[in-house]
Amino acid sequence: MLVLLTRVDPEEHMDRWYMVTVQPTLFEPLAVICSWGNRQNDYQRVHIIPAASPAQALALAEKIVVAKQRRGYRVVLEHPPTPQD
Repeated sequence: MLVLLTRVDPEEHMDRWYMVTVQPTLFEPLAVICSWGNRQNDYQRVHIIPAASPAQALALAEKIVVAKQRRGYRVVLEHPPTPQD
């Protein structure tokens, strides 16, 4: 699963991106990876949230995407989960 969101507000000088992915890790079965930053400069951050199961990871990722959309982010790119996720 991969979802890319953006939030642009010229009046507030805001041009942000936010990405949510579900990926396998070395220590946990899966993790939700949240990355965000500003499209006008090199600022970016990453947050990794471990998940015990694919269902838990997808539910958490969807919850994060919905919360971002409530804050004004719009989905730019969305890849659904694959069978091995």
